[in-house]
Amino acid sequence: MIQTPVIVTFANQKGGVGKTTLCVTFANYLVTKGVRVVVIDCDFQHSIIKCRKADIRKYGEEFAPYDVLAYEAGDKKVMTSLMEKLHNEPSIDVVLVDSPGSLKADGLVPMFVNSDIIVVPFHYDLVTIPSTAAFLMFIDRLRKAVGERMKAQLFIVPNLNDGRVGKRSELVIWDNARETFSNYGHVTAKIPKRADMERFSTMAALDMQAGIIAPVFERIYVSIFDTANPIREPVLSGIQLTKKSDKCKPETTGEGNQNQQ
Repeated sequence: MIQTPVIVTFANQKGGVGKTTLCVTFANYLVTKGVRVVVIDCDFQHSIIKCRKADIRKYGEEFAPYDVLAYEAGDKKVMTSLMEKLHNEPSIDVVLVDSPGSLKADGLVPMFVNSDIIVVPFHYDLVTIPSTAAFLMFIDRLRKAVGERMKAQLFIVPNLNDGRVGKRSELVIWDNARETFSNYGHVTAKIPKRADMERFSTMAALDMQAGIIAPVFERIYVSIFDTANPIREPVLSGIQLTKKSDKCKPETTGEGNQNQQ
């Protein structure tokens, strides 16, 4: 079991891989396990903050199952101070950080160094694989540079996988990429491309998402708590139990797809 509070950062320099959606759906998953969660939105677009505001207008603030806070990843001192504060907050079990889809922000180094787990979503395609490989090499160089200060486990997640896509030669590349990525961390089961994973909510029930993400999220959860069972009795609202809602759709930008989440 990792000592709590545990900081889990969702990161990749390649935009459009679904890290923001996975960050929120993992928060919702942890709530069902009785975990006390806070989400830190450091992405340039602050899509999670925007979704939380929309959820509050729709459902009311009293139904919020966890706090969502916005921070800018461009300030190294602010991010260093935030990481230290979060690691010493006894009221929190798990902190989820949605990082920018870029390596240009100055605060990323203290963010990554102080993370206990880094979740790296990617797609099996000819653009995302080399970009993800470059990101993993960056994390590896950072780990070597700072030594024992950086203890983050890496979970590398093939996300939004479409089994219908890929020529025979490309499938060989996908297999080779999985083998190479496994040298940097644990490559999880694939999360299939489904319409239910196109949107997210910071309050409402997971609906069909639960079955889609459970194999991957349970693997990460067990690595944190050494059990698949809830760590305490979850307190769920009617929305979290039964509501099928109109979920927020992650925003995209045209800036080279670097910030698409």
